Amino acid sequence: MSTIALTVKAVVKMPSKWADRVLRVQDIKGKLTNNTYFPTGWTQGTLTQTQFDADVLAFVNEANDAESHIAGAVGLRDNAFDTLKGDLELVVAMVQAKAKANPGIAKTIIESAGLFVRGKSGNSKRKNEAYNTQIPGKVIITADGGGQTEWEMSKDMVAITHLPSTRTSKTSVSGLTYGDTWYFRSKKVDTIKKTYNWSPWFPLKVGPGGRNLGGGGTHSTAGTLPTA
Repeated sequence: MSTIALTVKAVVKMPSKWADRVLRVQDIKGKLTNNTYFPTGWTQGTLTQTQFDADVLAFVNEANDAESHIAGAVGLRDNAFDTLKGDLELVVAMVQAKAKANPGIAKTIIESAGLFVRGKSGNSKRKNEAYNTQIPGKVIITADGGGQTEWEMSKDMVAITHLPSTRTSKTSVSGLTYGDTWYFRSKKVDTIKKTYNWSPWFPLKVGPGGRNLGGGGTHSTAGTLPTA
């Protein structure tokens, strides 16, 4: 079994491209709206949800104007993003405090807010997870353990699409629609002597990501979402 992370830390993982930054902050805003873990109070006077939503909207509008090459919009976009970065520092601190106070569900709390988890673990064993990549609509899926693996995907966990089996515990899927949420699961290929069970379904919202396929480069996790 894999070792549980000793330290769980909330991080934003802001993309480098402006269009992806717009999607990123909108996703965080959406996740924090009517969030079960952060219903009221927020940072208790330091930053209100109303102010954060307004700052997100201001940045999105200025980013769109800059994309349309409106005079002066680039500077306004950069200023709006600087304001938003300050907001996000407070959001991260708020989410981190809630996660620290509830260590048993820390990862769920962090990801419910649209943030990502950076943790230190006792080993690097693969888990049942899905990741967005730098290629739009292309995701990586990994399975717990190694060896030949079977894969399935579904939008509702009822209508199931079978994916090609692989010789390793890693595969990829392309051509997915941005913004859609897919569920994936895996299991080891059955042998004559043993039959394996499917893993629980694990979800992913297709969006911006930073994990490359193949060797080289920086591999950063992006996009794993809880079902709650």
